[in-house]
Amino acid sequence: MLAYFRGASIVLFGSVYYRQFAYDLLGLFASRLAWLLLVLALIGGGLGIANEKKLGFRVALSAAIYSVVATLWVGIRYDVELLGFLLRLMFDIVLVVLLLHPQSKEYRRIWFG
Repeated sequence: MLAYFRGASIVLFGSVYYRQFAYDLLGLFASRLAWLLLVLALIGGGLGIANEKKLGFRVALSAAIYSVVATLWVGIRYDVELLGFLLRLMFDIVLVVLLLHPQSKEYRRIWFG
């Protein structure tokens, strides 16, 4: 559910963090596609987890890790508003923690094993 929320919030509230990270590393073309790929990965990963697909979990986890890295990258390198940065970072870290939580691992072992 949180993966859906993060995907929708990127669409509604902007994707500057994720676009800037891709721009710094890969250039202009990658920055134009990064936010779209991230949204598709979060929503597709959430849908895959809901339908008990192993690939869905992996896609959601990789998108969540990318979100944390991109948020930290932009927060460290650029002057950003503190409250917005902390809220974005909080939701990104919570998503990674929930995906890596031991109960999530137990769920994966039972249903995907």
